Parts: sequence; C-alpha cells; structure tokens
Amino acid sequence: MTLIVSVIVPKILLTGFEPWDDWSHNPSGDIALALNGEMLGGCEIVSAVLPVVHGEDIAIVKPLIENLKPLAVVSLGLHGSASVLHIERVAVNLKVVGGVDHPVVDDGPDAYFATLPTREMVAAIKTSAHVPAKLTYSAGTFLCNHIMYNALHYLSESGNGAQAGFIHLPPTPDMVLGTGKASMALPDIQRGVAAALEAVAQSLNVSTI
Repeated sequence: MTLIVSVIVPKILLTGFEPWDDWSHNPSGDIALALNGEMLGGCEIVSAVLPVVHGEDIAIVKPLIENLKPLAVVSLGLHGSASVLHIERVAVNLKVVGGVDHPVVDDGPDAYFATLPTREMVAAIKTSAHVPAKLTYSAGTFLCNHIMYNALHYLSESGNGAQAGFIHLPPTPDMVLGTGKASMALPDIQRGVAAALEAVAQSLNVSTI
C-alpha cells in the first residue's frame, strides 16, 4: 500500500498593473510576472496583472483570494518618479475620477492601515537586497490606493486573516529618459520586491504550517 501525502504550499498573492497612459510597460506587472511561481521564504508566489480600471482590479483579486487562500496579498504599482521602493502604510477611502472625489467603498472606513510587516519589509529590502526603500503614508488617490483599500476592506469584512498592503515601485530608466526624473533598474526593483516578500513570509512563520 502506497501512502500519498498531500502538502498544501502556503501562498502569497502578488499583483501588479498593466501599462497605462503613455507608458510602454509597467514595472509592477513586469515584476509580478517575473516572480510568479517562485518559492520565497517557504511561500509560493502566485501573480496576477490587473487592468488600470476602477472596479476591475478588485473584481479579479477577490476570487483569487477566495480560491487561492493566500496568507498575504501584496500589491505593486508604479510611482511616476522615484529612486526608492515605497512601502505604503495607509490606504484612504478616496478616489479621484475626472477631478471629482468619490469614496472607494460607500460607507467604508476612512482608512485602513497595511497589515503587512512594513518596517521589516523596509529593513529586508535595504539589508538583504541592498536596494533603497522607505515607509510612506499615502498610496495616492488612483488605482494603487484603490486596490490597497479594496483588498484590506474585503479581508476585514470577510474575516479573512490574510495580511495585505502595497509597494510603490520606481519607473525604469527607459521610461523617464530625457525627463530628469528619478528611476531604478528593473533587476534592482525585482531584487527589492523579492526581499520584501521574504520578510512577509518570515512574519507568517510558514515553517510551522
């Protein structure tokens, strides 16, 4: 008789965005795809690239959370000019569409704090990946804030204990060529994100699962 043991591998859901506006590509989507299927800190990274459309982003993420049952949801997005990874602490219930303020979720809380180990993520990016990183306290009022707020709201309302949060990524040098804006090479961004995910996995204590 052969005993077959099924092992459930802990998962981290990693999302990025498609290119938008005049960008030819989006580092957040590039990095999400590059890390899809990787094992980091004992967790399997499962990635999704989201459309830059209010509502369609969370419509994709909700069933992924339900089906994959990830221990954490880490969303990535593009910062227009930066030379450092921004680990966001706060998502607000505000989106600006056509110059008009709207709530992300009607009657939702004013804000959510990220439930990821944000300080540990910054430390890991700096010390393990040797990539600049810092804590920041506004994910903006566009799709980056939208997916961060919606993911945290859904997890809170559903009683799901998964962690969630957001990382703003710099543009790559080719995206800002001739503009004087700050940027970071894609391999450096990927190395920094991988270190952040390792820190998330470590906080989950997946070795005991």
